[in-house]
Amino acid sequence: MFKRQQKQPLRKEQLPCIRVSIASNWRNARGSIGNIVREGKYIDTVIEESLFRQLRMLAHARERILRYIVGSTHGLQAVLNDYFPELRHLFWSMKAKGLWRLLETYPFPEDVRHAGLAEITALLSKGTGKKRRIREQAAQVYQAAVESVGLKAITKADRTRLAMYLEEIKRSDERRKLLEREMKELLKEIPLAAYILSLPGMGRVGCAVFLGELGNPEHFNNPKQIIKYAGYDPKENDSGLRVGRKIISKKGRWLMRKCLFFMVLRLVHRSSFFKAHYEQKKKGFNRPLEKTEALCAVVLKLIRVLFALMRDRRTFTEESPRCKMAA
Repeated sequence: MFKRQQKQPLRKEQLPCIRVSIASNWRNARGSIGNIVREGKYIDTVIEESLFRQLRMLAHARERILRYIVGSTHGLQAVLNDYFPELRHLFWSMKAKGLWRLLETYPFPEDVRHAGLAEITALLSKGTGKKRRIREQAAQVYQAAVESVGLKAITKADRTRLAMYLEEIKRSDERRKLLEREMKELLKEIPLAAYILSLPGMGRVGCAVFLGELGNPEHFNNPKQIIKYAGYDPKENDSGLRVGRKIISKKGRWLMRKCLFFMVLRLVHRSSFFKAHYEQKKKGFNRPLEKTEALCAVVLKLIRVLFALMRDRRTFTEESPRCKMAA
């Protein structure tokens, strides 16, 4: 049997050393805090009590729902990889309606073989007019079920697990749609949303997430504050004698940073103004930038443009010289 060792109490001669250590740590922390304040490397957080706060709460709830959907989708893919690995390659996405009808009715190879080619064709052809393509796809599904290399022993527990994943994805997707409807309704009560939605490819949900994370734009005096608030401000990446390339700090609102990045992915394809800036950044001045680096540079441009649109209360135009000057 092991004996439990008791902690020895501190002796009186140890107390002065502890006091000196605490005082030394406080002096170091005080100096660090002073340096942070002097260099401006801190974020002023304002607790919103208005529509922006409600949007932020809904945006974070939606993000949690999306994580549930991703986790359940990965679980569903794991089941298919074990028992019907060929099925995923016959449909364009895991969200395909034909795939979902098949999984809800005949999810395993033995179910497809027992149903027959005619029944599978009739099932996949519901709600679509592309009969010829559906017949070819049904023949591929049936052939894959006959030649499947997946596990043969399918138990009741496997069917229950697959049905559970399907139900979880459907339920979470309904909750996501409900949250997005609420966000769109709240967005109608914010006049600034109309100026942001004038950007090409800007969706209402993305606009709601951005405004919810940003809060009241009147709290920001310049776009640099928003850049720092989103965590896109540059940060040194040096160590000893090595001088590294600058990276973004990734401080502040992580969801705003994610939202802005996805906005840029759409803008570089739908807006000639942002596409030209993206191509220019990819070429670079001293060296060409990587794709992600160029996209982060476009994010900085987007933040400046968004700040100008909200400040001047105007819509975005592709050939606006004032927009270029503001950016």
